[in-house]
Amino acid sequence: MASFNSLSQHLIDAWLLSDETTTPDELYASVRNKLTIKMALSVVTTEATDPYDWRFRRVRDFGFKSRLLDQMKQQFPDATLRELNRYFIDDAIISAYSRALEVKRPAIDLVRTKLLGVRIGYERLIVPQRCEGKPTWCISLVEGRFFISPMREVKTDVTDDNVIQLLIEGHATKEIAEVLNLSPRTIEHRINKLKARFEANNLVHLVAKIVATQVDRHQEERVESHLDQ
Repeated sequence: MASFNSLSQHLIDAWLLSDETTTPDELYASVRNKLTIKMALSVVTTEATDPYDWRFRRVRDFGFKSRLLDQMKQQFPDATLRELNRYFIDDAIISAYSRALEVKRPAIDLVRTKLLGVRIGYERLIVPQRCEGKPTWCISLVEGRFFISPMREVKTDVTDDNVIQLLIEGHATKEIAEVLNLSPRTIEHRINKLKARFEANNLVHLVAKIVATQVDRHQEERVESHLDQ
């Protein structure tokens, strides 16, 4: 299975051999069918002077299934940038693509932003048209890293905190009961209450939501710390 780094290098090598007459389709042709389910490929036409008039075209979408991802995909039909989600376009698209057009060379970055209130992160390669003047298009290859839904605040007591920590560490119900000197039935009752409070469908879903909540909280703390400096 091809990695993001290997496909990026392949695209860059193809770019080095290209010229002004090369089309985006010709440039990405050799990697299009090698993308993993975590990757997506798109083209942004950049001929217009106003960046909001640049046009987004989806070439190949993420392959994995997710209701959350489906909702985000609906925000990005083939359209001009002014027709798409304004916050995301301003935060993650225009400035990065403008830099690529200015230096006229491929660039890789790690994007952390929000879309529909969801924290998303992905690695991205931007490949502008190789030409003497202003590039008229850019190819974007991305690999998703995380999609984290916003979590409502859930209050827990000390026992719940211990149960949560042991769940994250991979302990089974009986093991948690032994560590905390409680009965397995008590631990099961605690876990069921946590499922309800975190709106989790099962134990795997509960642990995933707990981890996402911790990541979300730590990111906010880092942002607040940075703003206070």
